[in-house]
Amino acid sequence: MSDVITHRLDCDSATILFGWTSGVPEIVYLGDQLPDDLDTELYARSRSRPVGHATLDEYAPLSMQPEISRGFMGHPGLIAHRRGTDKPGWAGLFSYSATSEIDNGVIFHCRDAHRGLALDIRCRLDPESSVAVFSSSLSNEGDNDVIVDWMSAPVIPVAQHFSEYLHFHGRWCAEFSIDRRAVPMGLVKTENRRGRTSHEAFPGIVMLTPTTDQETGQCLGVHLGWSGNHRSVLERLTTGECQLQMGVLHFSREGHLGPGKTLMTPDIHVAFSSDGLNDLSQRFHRFVRGSILKFPDPAKPRPVTVNTWEALYFDHDLDRLKALADAARRVGAERYVLDDGWFGTQNGGRNDDTTSLGDWFPDPKKYPNGLHPIVDYVVDEKGMEFGLWVEPEMVNPDSDLYRNHPDWILRLDPYPRMTGRHQFVLDLTNPAVTNYLFERLADLLSQYRISYLKWDMNRDLVLPGDNAGHAAVHRQTSELYALIDRLRAAFPNVEIESCASGGGRIDYEILKRTHRFWTSDSNDAVERTRIQAGFSYFFPPEVMGSHIGPAWCHTSGRGFHPHFRAMVASYGHMGLELDLTKIEEADFEIFQAAVEQYKANRSLLHSGAFHRIRTVDANLLGAAVVSADASRALVYLAQIDRPRSVVPPAISVPGLDPDLIYDVGLQTPRGIALGATRSWDNPLLDGSLRFPGSVLINAGLQLPVLYAQTGLTLQLDAVT
Repeated sequence: MSDVITHRLDCDSATILFGWTSGVPEIVYLGDQLPDDLDTELYARSRSRPVGHATLDEYAPLSMQPEISRGFMGHPGLIAHRRGTDKPGWAGLFSYSATSEIDNGVIFHCRDAHRGLALDIRCRLDPESSVAVFSSSLSNEGDNDVIVDWMSAPVIPVAQHFSEYLHFHGRWCAEFSIDRRAVPMGLVKTENRRGRTSHEAFPGIVMLTPTTDQETGQCLGVHLGWSGNHRSVLERLTTGECQLQMGVLHFSREGHLGPGKTLMTPDIHVAFSSDGLNDLSQRFHRFVRGSILKFPDPAKPRPVTVNTWEALYFDHDLDRLKALADAARRVGAERYVLDDGWFGTQNGGRNDDTTSLGDWFPDPKKYPNGLHPIVDYVVDEKGMEFGLWVEPEMVNPDSDLYRNHPDWILRLDPYPRMTGRHQFVLDLTNPAVTNYLFERLADLLSQYRISYLKWDMNRDLVLPGDNAGHAAVHRQTSELYALIDRLRAAFPNVEIESCASGGGRIDYEILKRTHRFWTSDSNDAVERTRIQAGFSYFFPPEVMGSHIGPAWCHTSGRGFHPHFRAMVASYGHMGLELDLTKIEEADFEIFQAAVEQYKANRSLLHSGAFHRIRTVDANLLGAAVVSADASRALVYLAQIDRPRSVVPPAISVPGLDPDLIYDVGLQTPRGIALGATRSWDNPLLDGSLRFPGSVLINAGLQLPVLYAQTGLTLQLDAVT
């Protein structure tokens, strides 16, 4: 490598170094901050790779858009061709033309004169979190159409020592499952064709070394902020190099680029850490808090929510709703959400999931006076916020909307119109559809004192064609963003929850427009413990909707002790979703105490550094949240199945200041914490446990014996 051009981006804890000669720039270095006086050209030249036998005489660069025309033998970053011309346009060659400075970042401008294409690559390095945000745009400067089959966001090179990766996968009610895998030789491709972010293939990956764990070792995390179809490509080449590509998965013709048009990739978000997986997550959490989340009132605590769904389902009797509101207020709730079942027309109401989606008017039989009686009761009599469930993107065949507008759905005639949960998907690329949805939602928000929308989306997209029969997932996703943006501009004080049968639409791009995720439809406390741990790799606790469900979970058929259900729900954005009017008083008091404790803890939970805790017992899962000044910490531990040993392991408390002295206390009632312990003479029980942070970090804390499906909460306070 000679005559190397370099450009570097820096923040307090990270450096990105770009290097190139004449083509598309490549990422030469991404990691901890490099010395200010480093000779970057010399460094870039020092990364020149030795050429072995039986290869081309010069290796193709692993640039941010690797090209087969430069001899790149791996998966190219762009697969496109120009139509209606005799010039072969299937192999391109971009040349670097200029650099533009932007706030905390850079834009690299490249052109392919032969194909008439312009490529701009953007990178911004967030100074607060050290998360880098990359995107690319491709512009057609020619006279003919360009068909883009694949366009990755800027390609991220992965160092050879990252020989393992965390693969995120799942299903409904088991989101954010994780496998730790070795990076194989060759290509690993993950694709999602479900029309939403999906339960099955979360668009995120973490690269790590064999010795990396939660608190130590190097790791690299990448997340694609996109709520539609997507693809990721992880490929280890025979040179030993590894590349990571992420982008939109296009159906036929979705990558059509007419003359003068531009195609942009979604943002990818990249973070590096030398201090383990928890530090990597904390960087992502800081980025979300500083650059993604836009609460109407940032200083407002996340309110305790009571949702009517698993309490009443479709049985919307006003007296029962008021009784639930009475109990909600008594338990300490601050927000009351009226879920599915409130709407319909004179021709039929919503008494099951087969009818009325799209008819967004209060059911005249259930609500003859509209929603005013329940809204007024919740807001005026009980002093709680009122929230409402909607599923704007969907329509039932048995609805006035569909009967009047059967052409308003995504479909590909003459093929079958397949339903899911007895519903079709409305075509948001049709302006008449989005105008109708905006008008109906705006009317509800104007007429009633609604401060919160639970925005659901309960089915995948199948044969998603528009009125012309063209594939429309990409445009459907963009029009969804535009609809929510329009609604939020008109009603800036309304918060929105992103729900898609639970965790089917969770990503940074939808989070720019919403304020909370319904993490999963499962309120099974064991499943929730696993799901919430996986969720925490990229998202902070305050956007993690987590509810106390009924004693018996309707999605798993399992039952759990009220203390365990309450504890698992208490370290996210807490809520309750059960019929509080029909539980025993002893259980009610447990939930009342848990809500009170959550309120006392939430300022720390929703601002502190989140640490996952792992022990030699795979069934003992935990989390710690530590304040910014390390003066206070909370530790949550869940024994999700029988312990592996009679005496449980000691647990290290990460994130503390080793030089501070801490009092350690038990927030869980002693009778619950010691339920499986015959005797235990430990100073934790009488409040006299006091240790330096260094001891708690390195030697840890001894736990009592815990029954399966129980847990405990510890509080640590620095001695002043």
